[in-house]
Amino acid sequence: MLRWYNIDDAFYYYKVAQNVLMGHGFTFDQINLANGFHPLWMVVSLGVFWLSKFNLLLPLRVLVIVSALFNAGTGVLLYRMLKRVLHPGAAIVGALVWTLYPSIFDTSTAHGMESSISAFFIVLLLLLATKYLNKPEGELMTLGELAVMGLVGGLTILSRLDNVFLVGIIGVFLLMKIKKIPTLVIFDLIAVSFSVLAAWTIRLGSEGVVLNSYSIYPMLAVSVLIKPVFFFFSSLYTRSTNETGFMTIFRVSIATALSFGFEYAILFGMYKLEITRMFSKSVVIFDVAIGFLLVALIHLFIKNTVPSARENPFSLFGKWAKRNWNNIILGGLSYGFPIAVLLGSYVTFNKLTFGTFTPISGQIKHWWSTMPNTIYSHANTLISVLGLSPADNYGPWSLATSKIYTAASSIAKRISWQNPQASQLIFGILLIALVILFFIIMRTENGRLARKTFALLVPAALIGSLIQITYYTATGYSHTRGWYWITEMLTLVVIGSILLDGLFTLIDKPKRRINFSPFLVSLLAVSLVYSHISYILRLSPFHVSEEKQSEYLQEIKEVEFYTEEGANIGMTGGGMVAYFIENRTIINLDGLINSAEYFHALKTGTATAFLDKLPLNYVYGKPYVLLESDPYDEIFQNRLIEIGFIRGFEQFTLFKYQMNQ
Repeated sequence: MLRWYNIDDAFYYYKVAQNVLMGHGFTFDQINLANGFHPLWMVVSLGVFWLSKFNLLLPLRVLVIVSALFNAGTGVLLYRMLKRVLHPGAAIVGALVWTLYPSIFDTSTAHGMESSISAFFIVLLLLLATKYLNKPEGELMTLGELAVMGLVGGLTILSRLDNVFLVGIIGVFLLMKIKKIPTLVIFDLIAVSFSVLAAWTIRLGSEGVVLNSYSIYPMLAVSVLIKPVFFFFSSLYTRSTNETGFMTIFRVSIATALSFGFEYAILFGMYKLEITRMFSKSVVIFDVAIGFLLVALIHLFIKNTVPSARENPFSLFGKWAKRNWNNIILGGLSYGFPIAVLLGSYVTFNKLTFGTFTPISGQIKHWWSTMPNTIYSHANTLISVLGLSPADNYGPWSLATSKIYTAASSIAKRISWQNPQASQLIFGILLIALVILFFIIMRTENGRLARKTFALLVPAALIGSLIQITYYTATGYSHTRGWYWITEMLTLVVIGSILLDGLFTLIDKPKRRINFSPFLVSLLAVSLVYSHISYILRLSPFHVSEEKQSEYLQEIKEVEFYTEEGANIGMTGGGMVAYFIENRTIINLDGLINSAEYFHALKTGTATAFLDKLPLNYVYGKPYVLLESDPYDEIFQNRLIEIGFIRGFEQFTLFKYQMNQ
C-alpha cells in the first residue's frame, strides 16, 4: 500500500485534512496555518480522511479507489469526446491509453496527488467545449451553455491552479469561434518563434540562452502576440494571389518595421520595470532581420492559400467587430462570471485566512530560483529551456520526448558517434523531422485530419500548454514535477488518437471485405491491459513478506525512539513522517506547507528566530542540505548537534537543535 504513496507531497494534503477534521484548521503542524495545496483535492481529502480516526491506512485505501474512479471517469469522458470526431477504434484506444498506459497512470492516478481530479475536469471541459464549438453553422451557443462551461472551467482551475491558462484559451476559442487557423498564420508563428530563439542563440550561444531564459520567454510571448497583428493589418493575409513579389516584400517590410517599434518599446519597458532581467538591442535587431527573411520567404512561396483580396483589413476587422462584439461581450461575461466567483472566493478566503492571495508553495518555488546554491533547482540545457526535456516523467512533453531521446541515444551508439552531444543533436533532428511529418500528414486528404485537430480543440490545448510552460520558465519557477503536465499528456494522447484515426480509416477502406481495425484495436487493448497489470503488480504487490512490511515504517519508529513525546522536529518535506509519527510534530522547513510568516522569515533572514520561538527541538534531513545548501546553511549555522544516521527511504540524519542561550 505505501509503495503507492511514494510521493511526500501527497501526505501534505492528508495531514492538513486530518488536522482540519480534528478542529485545528488548515495547518500541517497544528502551529502554522498553511495553504500549500490545490483546493478541490483538499475537499476530496476532507471527505476521505475522517476515516483516519479509525485507522491511518484505511483512508489511504479508500483514496486509491477514489483516484481510480476519477481515472475511469476521465477515460469515459475522453472516449465520448473522441468518438464524436474520430474512428470508433481510435476513440477506444485513446481512452484506454489514458486510463491504462503505465507512464500516464503513474503520473495521473497513482501516488494520491491532485492530478486525477485535474485530468477529470480538463477532459470534462474539453468535452463540453468541443460539443458546443462544433455546432452546425448558424446554431449559436446559448449564454446558459457558456455559463455551464464557465462553472466547469472554474472547477478545473480549482482542481489545479495552473489550469487557468488552458481554461482561458478555451474561452477565447469559444467566444471567437475559432474553427481553423490559416496555414500562413501557423507558418508565421513558427517563423516568429524561431527568429527570437535564433537571435538569442546567435548573440549569447546556447549557454547564454539557458542563463537568460527569464528574458527570452517574455520576448517570445510579445513577438507571437504582436507580429501577426501587424501582418494582418499590412494585408499579408488578405492580399491578392497574383500580387507581385516586390509588393509582398514591401508589405512584410512595413509590418516588420511597425512591429519592431512596438516590440522594442514593450521589451524596454519590461526591462525598466524589472519584469525581465536583460534587454539587448542586438538581440532585437537579429530578431528583426531573421524574422523578416523567414516571413518574406514564407509569403513569397505560399501564395495559393490566400484568397483574392476584396476588402482592406481595417474594413474587414471593423465589420467583424460590429457583427460579433455584442455576442463576445455577453458570452465572455457568461463564461467568465462563474470562474470569477469561484476564483475570487478562493483568493479572498486565502487572504483572510492565510494572509496571502495565492498558495505559499508557489511563491516559495519562485523564490528558490533566486538562490545560487539550492538543491531545488535542476541543471537546465537548451532543450529543457525549450520545454523539451527528454527525462522520463519530468518534462512537459516527456511522454513523447523520452521515447524520441531513447531512439536518438540508440542511433548514436549504433553509428559510434563519439561527440558527447551526439544524442542531443540526433534528438533535435528526429524532433524536427517528426514535426514536419506531422504537418504533412495533417495536410493529406485535403486537410481532413487537420480539421479534426480543431474539432477536438488540440490547438487550444497546445497554446494553453505553451503558455503554462512559458509561465514556469519565464518566472524562474523551480522544481516542477511530472504531475504539473496533465494538459500536455492529454494533448499528446488526443494527437495520437487522431493519427490512429488516419490509420484505421486507411485500413478500413470500403472496397475491402474485411475490416482490420477491430483486430488492431483488440491487439492494442490486450497489450495495454497486460502492461497495466504488470505495472500494478510491481508497484503494489499483493503479497509482501512481514520483514518487508516492517521496513515501510521502520524509519519513523526509529525517529520516535530517539526523540521524546511532544518534540517539534524540523524536516525538509516530512509529509509521510508527519502522517504516521505519534505524539510528535513535524515542522516543514522548505516552506511548501508552512505559513506566510515563515516564508517572510526565510526571505528576511529571521528564520532562525522563527524556529526558536516555536521552539524547534530536532532537525531531520540530509547533512549537505541542512549545513551547506541555501537557505538552510545560514539558518542552522552552529545550531545542529548530530545524533545519528537513520536508515530509511531518504537516508536522513537526525540532529538535536540547540537555541542560543
